[in-house]
Amino acid sequence: TGIARLRPSPTSGRRCLTARAQVFVGPDKPFELREFELPSVLREGEVLVKVHLASICGSDLHTAAGKRFEDTPLILGHEGVGTVVGIGKDIMSRSHPNSSSCRVREGDRITWSIADSCGRCVECNLHKLPQKCGSLMKYGHRNVHDQISPLTGTYATHIVLRRGTAIEILPDGVTDRMAVPANCALATVSNSLDRQRLPRYGSNKSAVIQGAGLLGIYAVAWLKKRIGMDHVFCIDVNQGRLNTAARFGAIPLLIDPSLEAAAAEDERRRRRSQIERVVGPQGVDIVVEMTGARAVLPEGVELLRNGGHYAFCGMVHPDSNLSALTGEQIIRKCLTIRGVHNYAPWNLSEAVEFLSDFKDELPLESVVDPVTHSLENLDQAFKVAQSGEYCRVAVDCS
Repeated sequence: TGIARLRPSPTSGRRCLTARAQVFVGPDKPFELREFELPSVLREGEVLVKVHLASICGSDLHTAAGKRFEDTPLILGHEGVGTVVGIGKDIMSRSHPNSSSCRVREGDRITWSIADSCGRCVECNLHKLPQKCGSLMKYGHRNVHDQISPLTGTYATHIVLRRGTAIEILPDGVTDRMAVPANCALATVSNSLDRQRLPRYGSNKSAVIQGAGLLGIYAVAWLKKRIGMDHVFCIDVNQGRLNTAARFGAIPLLIDPSLEAAAAEDERRRRRSQIERVVGPQGVDIVVEMTGARAVLPEGVELLRNGGHYAFCGMVHPDSNLSALTGEQIIRKCLTIRGVHNYAPWNLSEAVEFLSDFKDELPLESVVDPVTHSLENLDQAFKVAQSGEYCRVAVDCS
């Protein structure tokens, strides 16, 4: 039947019967700590995970502030690390994988994809875009009354991973704090900077990253370490974030947002001159938009060389009209523009491999607030995250 009953704990002789979760009930309202029954059985492909650590993504901040609509009540959170405590039967199948590379076992420390997918529809099978699956379910976005299990967000002691969720076992040496944001930002960067999508001709040795949030910082690291670029510039308005980007290999360029139009244009010309002094007057090979601000696009096109590549990753909102660009600019420079939204299971595999390969070379834990907040104090954790001092704020869910 594909249903597995959960076994008693070998240490206690019985299984914990409930999970605790912080429930989001609406914008600008405090979270509500509630208890939910754990499933007594797991269906085929389901995995029950005890969550160790979660981190607060910017999308959750937008939801909490009312900038994104969600059907409440729900358990927010999609970034997490945990231990497998229960597994449904036959979690691997050729048409509907639950793990990218291996069969998981109870006791494995894992991370997982931010959504499930069916593995069979046109988007999954033909277009190779499982993140656009017709039956997609995103973790941290579903009403607690809509699902077979309400435990679909990471701000909880447990989460039930559905069939079709990619699962990656974390290697030894990759700490929870290194890995906790990887199933969102780093996997997305892996997709946006897929080597096979970069310019086919030329050296691919220089890039500009627009934005020094976590996506931008990971993009710097990916281009320097995985792609092997010589020069990666990072542009942002926040000096603190730029300092972090520099630790990951960026050449930081600060924007003064207080300048009037004429002075801002002068500053932009100085940035271009600074970049050209390093890479030459032809421009950079790649520009990656990670800010969510459409105003940066003309500068990005200006900085690209002929035949360059522009990746759009941050503008996932309606206020992203591209009227500042003209077809002539794109056509005359023979540019490639690629939009990237979320990622596929293989990108999560690449993200975890990246952590393992460069854990001793990059300050991967530095993007997470050194103070870990308890699940009970999630409201305070959100206040710290809203300050923007750290790319991510960690929540201890154990």
